[in-house]
Amino acid sequence: MRKMDEMEMKISLESLRWAWLFTVIALFVWGVSDFVRTGAVTLPLYLLIAQNAVYLSLMQIFKWRMGDGRGRRAIVWYAAAAVVCVLGFGVLLFLAEG
Repeated sequence: MRKMDEMEMKISLESLRWAWLFTVIALFVWGVSDFVRTGAVTLPLYLLIAQNAVYLSLMQIFKWRMGDGRGRRAIVWYAAAAVVCVLGFGVLLFLAEG
């Protein structure tokens, strides 16, 4: 397999961006329509959330590995936000049951 030149790399990255955007929009529309019909959060919204969490986390990890200090701070903020969300969701579930 030969190495891509700059033009091929730009075309490939632009194609990936548009494919990612299409997937995000499709999962959002599908998830919202399922939520409106059933009143429950279904697999498309979970996939959308997981996809974007992986994307944002990996972007920060790669920035950190390349020497950008803001990447490490963002990772810490993401982890803190995730903990707060999980704890908040747990409290809401506890209060809803009680």
